[in-house]
Amino acid sequence: MNLPKLDKFLLVILGVDIIFILLSLIDSFSGLNFNNFAVQNDNLFAEKFQYLKFIGIAYISSLLAIRRRSSNFLVFMIIPIYLYLDDSKQLHERFGNKIATFLYEGSSNDILIRYFRYQDIGEIVYMLLMGLILLIIFLICFKLSDLYDIIFLKKILRLFIIFGIFAIFVDAIHMLSKGFVFDLLTLIEDGGEMIPISLMIGYFFKYLINNRKKYIQ
Repeated sequence: MNLPKLDKFLLVILGVDIIFILLSLIDSFSGLNFNNFAVQNDNLFAEKFQYLKFIGIAYISSLLAIRRRSSNFLVFMIIPIYLYLDDSKQLHERFGNKIATFLYEGSSNDILIRYFRYQDIGEIVYMLLMGLILLIIFLICFKLSDLYDIIFLKKILRLFIIFGIFAIFVDAIHMLSKGFVFDLLTLIEDGGEMIPISLMIGYFFKYLINNRKKYIQ
């Protein structure tokens, strides 16, 4: 099957995601150790691959802003840069702890219900607030865009919504579980966050190349 180079680029990225997810399954539910490749582990290969995708989206967005002299993609850069910082610096955990401490006088690790800690409540509140801010940034990008860019950004917004469902709602559900279900939902959450971001960088790369061809013509 003769696939265009852009489609091959996307398939390679998705293929790497799937390999990480499969190795994570093996690591969690067998006697084999693939800890360094597990999607649920911080600052290891899978998470650093996700960092590269965030940085890649921000970089392509900057190229689009320069090439087209448009402010919408310059504003959009805020989103992947924030997601990179949030993931790498664990901002949702740090600020979630501050929110939990503000809401509750005891330890943030105290249990509110079942296995759900006040820390988890703080993180969810923080992520919902940041999600609202990122949505406002999206709306600003729409306002600054022409029809062609709006159609593209709507596709990206749908992927961000899918990303948010895994990052917030699946994460909240898995905190209420333990044992096998907890491990499985953790993989679904972290693996589910990787796929939309891979699709996103694939779409951005394709959009960049198509715009370059248009300007060359």
